[in-house]
Amino acid sequence: MSDQVSVKAAGSGQNVQQPTRRDSILDVRGLYTYFYTDLGVARALNGVTYSIPREKVLGIVGESGCGKSVTALSIMQLVQPPGRIVKGEVVLHRQNGAGPTDDVVLTDLARHGVEMRHIRGAEIAMIFQEPMSSLNPLFTIGAQIMEAILLHQGVDKAEARDRAITSLDRVGMPSPKVVVDQYPHQISGGMRQRAMIALALSCAPSLLIADEPTTALDVTTEAQILDLMRTLQHDIGMSIMFITHDLGVVAQTADEVVIMYLGRVVEQAPVDPLFYDPLHPYTRALLRSIPRIGRGIKEKLQPIRGVVPNPYSRITGCPFSPRCDSFMEGVCNVNVPGITHLDDGRAVRCFLYSDRVEENG
Repeated sequence: MSDQVSVKAAGSGQNVQQPTRRDSILDVRGLYTYFYTDLGVARALNGVTYSIPREKVLGIVGESGCGKSVTALSIMQLVQPPGRIVKGEVVLHRQNGAGPTDDVVLTDLARHGVEMRHIRGAEIAMIFQEPMSSLNPLFTIGAQIMEAILLHQGVDKAEARDRAITSLDRVGMPSPKVVVDQYPHQISGGMRQRAMIALALSCAPSLLIADEPTTALDVTTEAQILDLMRTLQHDIGMSIMFITHDLGVVAQTADEVVIMYLGRVVEQAPVDPLFYDPLHPYTRALLRSIPRIGRGIKEKLQPIRGVVPNPYSRITGCPFSPRCDSFMEGVCNVNVPGITHLDDGRAVRCFLYSDRVEENG
């Protein structure tokens, strides 16, 4: 595990741990991403901070509108105007064999610069939410995979085609030598998703960002895709940032979990402690809302009351306080809680655990 520095949680009287996370492949530090529109400023990310562990799977969970996909796009430097990164940094830790890491601050690189274009696809790859809209309908599956291989691996077209077929075969694509010459509309949704994974893995990246890769797939195909990703992650030794709404998928695939709410990380923990002993009221509410086998047929689900506020709104105090069952008057509606790092390696943003206040809250 990573080296740790012992600190005190303000006013809590408990010893906590602030991890330095030298075992991480990528660190997101105090990231703010805003969208400047005619309606006002949409504050999509408000100081997001977390680490992606090396050769592990990090699950990112939260309702729609919590900033999961915007975080991924910010890491990849793909936020389009009128959006832009206002503050914070994203640091990639390249591993040079057994030696020290070579740190690259991605947010300091030009979006369309040579270095960022090399990193994007070769070192960090992304599977987007909907493969039909992500794959170009005017080009064959093989041509799109070959483009990435030609750009990043410096081989000729014949070798690139062979590698594209190998990549399709690796992800379990039926008849890869046929599919390589087909267009996206000629194959099924599950096959398109496999093609997207083949494209993302064609250059053996160190980090794969999977943005809801099983959305709109049937249960059988979803299970196949998840098994495939777990196998490839183990074989290649890469890290995966897995964005999803489905806590069941997280329980199957993730090693650590980040819970996001309205552009902030509210809890980060290893997967087992998070499911068996959730700390943040939002995490507890998410888990209570899941249907469970064995519940009585008359037992009602417990949905989270209210909805995620739109990013244009300004809420005084904790953003979750209007929906929270543990709301404390005069505390939660006054200040934004800061992150508390507990001595078991977990992190939580809630006044139930310390009186830390976010400086920019």
